[in-house]
Amino acid sequence: MEDEFYIDYAKLDDIQRGFVNRKLNKSMVVTGTAGSGKSLIALHKAKQVANITDSYCVVVYTKTLRRYFEDGLKNLELKNVYHYHRWKDEKPSAKYIIVDECQDFSADEINELINSAEIGFFFGDTDQSIVEFRTQTQDVDTTAHALGLPRAEPLYTNYRLTIENAEFAEIVGDVQDVAEKCIRHGGKPELIKTDTIEAQLDEIIRLKRNNSLSNVGILMPFNTIKSANSAKANGHILVENPEKLSVEYVKDYFISKGEPVEYKYSADKDTAMDLDFHSTNAKVMTWWCAKGLQFKDVFIPNCQVNYGTNKKKALYVAVTRVVENLHLLYSGQISPQFPKSNSSLYKSNDIDISDLF
Repeated sequence: MEDEFYIDYAKLDDIQRGFVNRKLNKSMVVTGTAGSGKSLIALHKAKQVANITDSYCVVVYTKTLRRYFEDGLKNLELKNVYHYHRWKDEKPSAKYIIVDECQDFSADEINELINSAEIGFFFGDTDQSIVEFRTQTQDVDTTAHALGLPRAEPLYTNYRLTIENAEFAEIVGDVQDVAEKCIRHGGKPELIKTDTIEAQLDEIIRLKRNNSLSNVGILMPFNTIKSANSAKANGHILVENPEKLSVEYVKDYFISKGEPVEYKYSADKDTAMDLDFHSTNAKVMTWWCAKGLQFKDVFIPNCQVNYGTNKKKALYVAVTRVVENLHLLYSGQISPQFPKSNSSLYKSNDIDISDLF
């Protein structure tokens, strides 16, 4: 897993090396699309700083991303990784602060982070700012201005997404210029139709087992059964069984089928998290928690539900977590938030599981 985080310097492109080669005496703000290597540069800078001092902090917003970093960095001898609320509680003194996914933070939080250290390295993508339900977040260029810089400096090449998956993501997220930055081709997203939501989950289990899939993310719109039911009660979604749209429901269903699974979901003020990014078990989490992560195979169930335009960015983040194979499962009719089922953006024909029995 460490190779996923800390690609050797010789394998970086010229622009990435340029950021890595910058001296450590000046702040920087770097932007780029999903998969362009922002976190990679952040970790190279963290490694450089760690070689000269222990006075540094790596800060991300979510607990999931913090765990991902910690698991990936076990052999790199990097420490001092915080999610924001833990950092805020402890307020560790540091000369350097390295902030990944900086578009998750508000203006006040960004200023707090900047003022906590002498030098800051910030990395983010405004198109992936999806926590507005919590607070008004600050765009990446404004963060650059707060550090006295003219603008955020861009990374250009997208190494995670295939051109085919990027073209699909552009439509889903109403985002431009993603595919043109990708450098490799792959399969188109796969559309899988079933009779029920349970059949969708059974198909995920079948595909994982039959194909020995070892790096799987299953991404859901809600944390808990309670939060999904609340969304229906408040008129945010129109579905019969909202509890089936939650991480909690999928976790329980997989366990009932004897399929090992790891998960993270928030329940009120508590967090249920059982994640080991070194394991081959499927990881189940919300679209929001998946930001900053990547999986070889991504499954997005319940693509028949219209979640509304306010979740467009979150859905864009979900479909851009994929390195190779994007699987979209639905029952009935595909949601208008996705291209129509006969679109050329999908594999030649969608798979109708009900026809197999």
